[in-house]
Amino acid sequence: MYWYIAHVNENKKTKLVKFFNSQENTNAFIPKMEKWYSMKGIKDYIIKDLYPDYVFIKSPLDLEEFNKCFKEFFETVDGFAQLLGYDDVYPLSESEQSLMEKLFDNQDVIKHSVGNIVNSQLIVDEGPLMNMEDKVIKINRHHRIATLKTELFNNRLIVPLEVISKT
Repeated sequence: MYWYIAHVNENKKTKLVKFFNSQENTNAFIPKMEKWYSMKGIKDYIIKDLYPDYVFIKSPLDLEEFNKCFKEFFETVDGFAQLLGYDDVYPLSESEQSLMEKLFDNQDVIKHSVGNIVNSQLIVDEGPLMNMEDKVIKINRHHRIATLKTELFNNRLIVPLEVISKT
């Protein structure tokens, strides 16, 4: 399975998702994450768009086949959507794809992880960040998020992380 990313005008993203989901063996989704929400006595995780103007597309088609099938579609919807290229390669690299598969866990939402900081070291006890502590470069305990070092999106990816204790 190959992963592709399309940059979309925000008000057109659901149309693009519907189009790709109507195609055979193709799954498109708007990436989401759990975000801590605390306001007026309400404290809970809510689901928010991770990247509001991006659509992730999973397909068994390699780049050449994908371009053959959908190049005309993307040309006819100019201004509506465009595939992103990283050094002229549209699909995610194997390492980026592996990271995304682990974070999303066959869902459209990155669930929050729970961990502790022991002797200045993060230890994740549950959630998609388990065994990925070495990728965390910054933790914001107040907002319950972590910044991961990645090759995607300006080398940083924000994911939900709740640190329940620090010793």
